Amino acid sequence: MSRIQLVGIDGSNPLGFLAAMGLLRVVPGSKLGFSDDGSFQAFLDGHNTEKGLASLVAKDAEASAAPNVAWRFTYTKAATKKQREKPVADLKPPPADFKKFLAAGVEEWISGNDEKAAYAAAYATDVAVDGKGNTKPTAFHFTAAQQTFLGTVEGIRASLTTEWIKKSLCNGHGKRRGSNLRWDPGAERNWALMANDPGGDGTFVDAPLEWLAFRGLPLLPSFPSGMRIITTGVFGRGDDMTFTWPLWTVPVSHRTIRSVLQIDWTRNAKERLARGVFAICSSVIRRTSQGFGNFGPASVID
Repeated sequence: MSRIQLVGIDGSNPLGFLAAMGLLRVVPGSKLGFSDDGSFQAFLDGHNTEKGLASLVAKDAEASAAPNVAWRFTYTKAATKKQREKPVADLKPPPADFKKFLAAGVEEWISGNDEKAAYAAAYATDVAVDGKGNTKPTAFHFTAAQQTFLGTVEGIRASLTTEWIKKSLCNGHGKRRGSNLRWDPGAERNWALMANDPGGDGTFVDAPLEWLAFRGLPLLPSFPSGMRIITTGVFGRGDDMTFTWPLWTVPVSHRTIRSVLQIDWTRNAKERLARGVFAICSSVIRRTSQGFGNFGPASVID
């Protein structure tokens, strides 16, 4: 069994961690862990070469070009005084529209295909709504204004090449100009935190990591709590939310990680060591008055 050291995936960065989760879903039969030497780099055990891994991720993205792929969701946004009704690829639909998507996912799950249901559970719940009465999405929904979550995902997916994927995963430094999902703390562009207005600088995206992070989203589903929504790994509510995640040295499979991510690892240090969890990482979720979100700088808290 071969091991690929993924130099470009830093598990102590929320984007890197989410991308690592995506690899577990995209690469069949793989097992994943993180280096405890201070680099926090992910590694993948399986039967792939670097070139083969890049090709596999590229094929996954190509297959997702189909209009009926499980993760795609579009609803019609009602007309306003300023614009006509239009189709929107986002995660804040009228509750009735999301319930239809969720019901379709359940139907497919019953017939043996759980991908749509997995994404529906990652996107939202059928009970929580925001102040405007629309579906309240996962805590990882950071887009706002004219930027739509799934519209941005599609742009990222369509931009991928095998060469870019290999460079990003195995060499790092994969950023190019383009729109991103705001999951990399380095993508935060809050003028209040900068010396100059960043508006004219443009944005950058490491599309291979962002695509894989999106593919890993079903491993962090959301759940209803009364009339609220709770996202796996996220503590707090409103403007006081923090994403916390573990890093482990023992390579684990897709099935195992489902259980690992449901556990609060912050409490018992002895239990963590016994299970191979060597670090707990944390990143505050920041939101602007316009509704945009970002992960704050990540830290290893234990």
